[in-house]
Amino acid sequence: MPLLRDIALTSTGLLLEAGFWIVVSLVAAGIVHEFMDTARVKAAMRRSGSAGVLASMGLGAMLPLCSCGVVPLTVSFYLGGVRLAAVIAFTIATPVINPAAVILSYALLGPRLTLAYVAFGLVAPVVVGYMVERWGSARMNPVAVQLKSCCGSAAVSAPAARVPSLWARLARALRWGFGELGPVLGLYIGVGIALAGVLGTLVPQAWISDYLGGDAPLASLFLVALFGASVYVCAVAHIPLVAAMLAAGAGPGAAIVFLVTGPATNLPEMIALSRVLGARTVAIYVGALVALSILGGWLVNLWLSDYHPVMDPLASMRWGDIAAHLTPVVPGWLTFPSAIVVGILAVWGAGQWMRRSIARLRGLSVVAQNAADRART
Repeated sequence: MPLLRDIALTSTGLLLEAGFWIVVSLVAAGIVHEFMDTARVKAAMRRSGSAGVLASMGLGAMLPLCSCGVVPLTVSFYLGGVRLAAVIAFTIATPVINPAAVILSYALLGPRLTLAYVAFGLVAPVVVGYMVERWGSARMNPVAVQLKSCCGSAAVSAPAARVPSLWARLARALRWGFGELGPVLGLYIGVGIALAGVLGTLVPQAWISDYLGGDAPLASLFLVALFGASVYVCAVAHIPLVAAMLAAGAGPGAAIVFLVTGPATNLPEMIALSRVLGARTVAIYVGALVALSILGGWLVNLWLSDYHPVMDPLASMRWGDIAAHLTPVVPGWLTFPSAIVVGILAVWGAGQWMRRSIARLRGLSVVAQNAADRART
């Protein structure tokens, strides 16, 4: 069927776009988990005051990773004992704002809208981080407990007098990143990418331009925020889309809403994080970010009521070229293998989930059989 083919092509495109960064993040997450116990970064991020949250936000703002790619690092920091406010601030800042995105925004959106974008991109992670820490659940989910116990078992069983070599620790980091964390997150990232492919195929393109355009009242800002929170938009790549909408008459407030919710929230990320951080925590995270983005969009509409996009092709080409040099370009020969790795991890995670489900069903059937036997006797 043409519809199923289009959904498969859209999902495959998302997988090819995000696969490399997911693999890189799994490697980085394993390294962070293995070496972070004595790192000064961990001590800074675990501070009880605002310094740890600001440090996490600053670190995230310098990493050009998409929202799916940041999930493994988020989980690794969380399992390493970093406070929840710092974890959330890092998770939001990483895909929303980075040097390449700022330069490209200046080129395509103009200095005033870029100033609003940067200001909101620096304030929202901290505010949402504190809100999640205040009202979210601090108790680890069973999945997080399982991952944490799996990670610590090797270190506990090692002889105290033996110091593992650097290569041994790197191998252990990769084993944890791909063997323990990868299947758990791969399953839910895969499900989320498939759902995002369905949304990306079924939602008409005209719907986006209609609700990004005009004066963008609160109702339109709300719908744009919901759409941005559902679809998968990778860092930096969403800016040309917003620039095209602005050129077609989009309101600056709706642009800000999509600039934030598009890269910071999407189904693959939310489904994966909910399995570790908990559904309540993720719900507060998404709800707070959507509400703040709507408020920010409304304020930007008031501030930039006279906004008119001024397209300077030469300036846009010059600044766009600088942004391209700052944005890592994934070689073609790495894109396909990375997608295959993520696909294998998703299938591996699905197999683990099926085995656990079958074991639970067998356990329930045994309990039911025992209850029936007792009832007959």
